[in-house]
Amino acid sequence: MADLQLIDTLELNDDGAAAYKYEIYGADESTPEYALIFTRQSEGGEWQQQDGKLEFAAAEEKQEAKSGTMDYGSGDSMPDLRDLRQEAKERCEQHYQENQS
Repeated sequence: MADLQLIDTLELNDDGAAAYKYEIYGADESTPEYALIFTRQSEGGEWQQQDGKLEFAAAEEKQEAKSGTMDYGSGDSMPDLRDLRQEAKERCEQHYQENQS
């Protein structure tokens, strides 16, 4: 398995709420696999890594498409049409919203 690399960082913060930072990792720029979650209670405070990570199902789907065989003549796989990196960011934003209530 290839080493995963940091492909994006997303910081989210509403006034008066804890700040969240998501470091998105993947095998390459277009295949995010998971995000580490960090929180910060105040501006200028230390980022604290949270337990667990946010995993993205889209990376698994793309891997399944690559390992599957296509017997009907099409060499293109459907997951390539999706923007997996954008989906990962949207999942991070959804996680942030869920944790603000």
